[in-house]
Amino acid sequence: MSLNSIFASLLPKEDGFFPAIKNMSSRLVVAADLFTELISANDHDKRIELNTKIKAIETECDQIMVGIYDDLDNSFVAPFDREDIHQLCDDLDDVMDYINDSAKRIILYNPKTMPNKAMHMGEIVLECAKAVDAAIGELKTMRSNPTIALEQCAKLHDLEHEGDDVYDNFVKELFESEADPKELIKLKEIMQSMETATDSANHVSKTLHIIIVKYA
Repeated sequence: MSLNSIFASLLPKEDGFFPAIKNMSSRLVVAADLFTELISANDHDKRIELNTKIKAIETECDQIMVGIYDDLDNSFVAPFDREDIHQLCDDLDDVMDYINDSAKRIILYNPKTMPNKAMHMGEIVLECAKAVDAAIGELKTMRSNPTIALEQCAKLHDLEHEGDDVYDNFVKELFESEADPKELIKLKEIMQSMETATDSANHVSKTLHIIIVKYA
């Protein structure tokens, strides 16, 4: 092997890192979209079917993340600090985990009804996933032009606050109107998991801010 070939093998594998991370964020959007379908579905069997699809995406994201970590271990130089890439993937994984967890709770608890605020929260989760995906799409060029990524980070911050407000109002109304303690607990835990998904999405924006400060 020539010296140039050896040196080339040690260079950052940006063509591998960036598409893999983007693939992970794109899968979040698909999962969040399926989740909104699951919330609005009236048939329990349909919900189970959608939950199975979301779980499959969660497993796929885990496999993508393992591949990224393997590339980090095998690459002499990475496009960003290894710690930042690791944290970014962990944050993305958390968003996916909480989408999957929220769907699983709906299946396990099988509440009698899903309130309108649950659909509202589901839509916020979907908007968060879209903002995360748009921001991740700027990873390769954010060094020279971080504007779009920063706009999406600001959007995630706003969406997280909107999710907090929806959750707080929902809990207040739930304790005022729900007479069945079992249904109260079911709905509160489902909504709490959804609200945590929006928190996790905002964590992605914080990690991206760190990367932008370091490299832009």
